[in-house]
Amino acid sequence: LNFFFFFCAPCLKEMPELDAYDAKHDDLDVVCLAYEEITPEDMRAFLEQRPVNYPIAIVDVYDPPAAFGTPRGLPMTYLIAPDGRVAERFVGPITGVDLDTAIKLYQRAKSG
Repeated sequence: LNFFFFFCAPCLKEMPELDAYDAKHDDLDVVCLAYEEITPEDMRAFLEQRPVNYPIAIVDVYDPPAAFGTPRGLPMTYLIAPDGRVAERFVGPITGVDLDTAIKLYQRAKSG
């Protein structure tokens, strides 16, 4: 689960990386939340310029999802385990390597 802002340079930089990671892994889903005041029309126009294949929803900045609260920085990514718990939290841009490493560490911790 990735919180981002459309005009945040690090957020924009990681969008293609997240899109490629999502496309490469059938066993997980990338979901992004636009943490900003933007209209659906403006979001669609933005996504025409920067298309991605994962879903993006607009978050009410005054009422973010209670399970995650207000992001401490953007982008902010939560790796959610199969049981629904937060396995890892990243503040700042991430890469596929970061995600692979976090997933492997989580799997090792759960198995042993």
